[in-house]
Amino acid sequence: MINFPRRILRYPILAKRLLSIILILSIVLWVCLIINPQFFRDIFSDLSENWCENFDLKDNLSCGEESLFPEYKSLSSDFKSAVYSFQKGNFKDAINFFEKARKKDQNNPETLIYLNNAKLMQEKGRKSYTIAVVVPINQDSRGTGTAEALLRGAAQVQEDFNKEIKYPGLKIIIANDANDPQKVNNLAKYLLSKEDIVAVIGHYASEVAKEALPVYQQEQVIIMSSATAAREHILSGRKFSPNFLFRTAPSVKFQVPILINKLKLFQLANAEKVAIFYTPSSTFSKSAFEEFRNQLGINKIIEKDVSISGFIPDSTLNEVKQQGAKALILIPDGRVSPKSFTNTLSLIDVNADQLPMAGQLVLYDEQILNKKNIVKNLSIVIPWHPLNSPNQEVVSTAKRIWGTSNINAQSGIFYDATLVLAKALEKVSINDSLKKQRLDIRQ
Repeated sequence: MINFPRRILRYPILAKRLLSIILILSIVLWVCLIINPQFFRDIFSDLSENWCENFDLKDNLSCGEESLFPEYKSLSSDFKSAVYSFQKGNFKDAINFFEKARKKDQNNPETLIYLNNAKLMQEKGRKSYTIAVVVPINQDSRGTGTAEALLRGAAQVQEDFNKEIKYPGLKIIIANDANDPQKVNNLAKYLLSKEDIVAVIGHYASEVAKEALPVYQQEQVIIMSSATAAREHILSGRKFSPNFLFRTAPSVKFQVPILINKLKLFQLANAEKVAIFYTPSSTFSKSAFEEFRNQLGINKIIEKDVSISGFIPDSTLNEVKQQGAKALILIPDGRVSPKSFTNTLSLIDVNADQLPMAGQLVLYDEQILNKKNIVKNLSIVIPWHPLNSPNQEVVSTAKRIWGTSNINAQSGIFYDATLVLAKALEKVSINDSLKKQRLDIRQ
């Protein structure tokens, strides 16, 4: 090797050929990098010790390095030790601590998702896909909030999927959109900058999904929604080809006739009406209201904004009764506006057993269901319920995984959305480029 440079000088033709080869290879590498940068990311991604080492804390994303819920301080020391170990890339200890944490708090979906992520990181030889689940984490109490219920559905599918060793594993990144349409566009961009995410499940509120959709469309990543019943309104005025928005929730056109028939609204007398309380600024709420108006006609409807700050439930109820209201339709938004849901709660309390009430999935909430004497007068149309699920094996598995018989509708619909995506992943090649995987999932 010491004499190699001298030999090159002795043979100028050889030197020129070597330089030409090096130059050609350099040009080829640069062209490949420009045309398909993912090729190099795929090569070097396996060299990284920690799958989410470039994740910042308090960035509304987590794959196991932190809890996204505000009650983090009240969680067990085992959970805190687990996320600390995860941060350091010590997945063996993270697995041990997450398993201990689950014994103390079995109903926490974050723990199970992060445990499964850590197990995949510990299994060096097993490749895996990464999906993101985006939920509205806010100030709901732990154990009863919408975000945790949704995550339980995703975690159960991940648990089942990773047991099938014939397929690559499934990692989950949790993202918090905070139900904020103003900030979700930047969140979606930041989320997809992680570059290994093959698909996204979420968002809970239609108006939030509407604002995030252009980002997913541009990056050609499917967004699978479990709760968006207003797909037509989300796409209204937009032309996406091909379209990357999918949903498992039935549309408002399917839900509204069920409520109309339940309350027998087609049989109202001439002077009788139905009072509809909704949020005009909400994509979902407005679309549901418009469907009621299309079905019943404007003359049969008393229109009320339930999201206003000066909402007075008792006087409003008396007002609509004087106008001939024989039933109340309650369509608050998915807790995007600050007053919509709380005003609805107040109206339910005031109405009690006076007029029959009806609404959609957003009313299937612990704060409402616990009102035992009131909910007898309330009908809610939901796409899934454990008591009439056609697959009781899934329900019994959920009870075992979470240590409770309280498996609610939000968990069920998110399970379905994640399951659809998992079935698509079974037909995708882990060896393909990220771009091709995303397109194949859409197909």
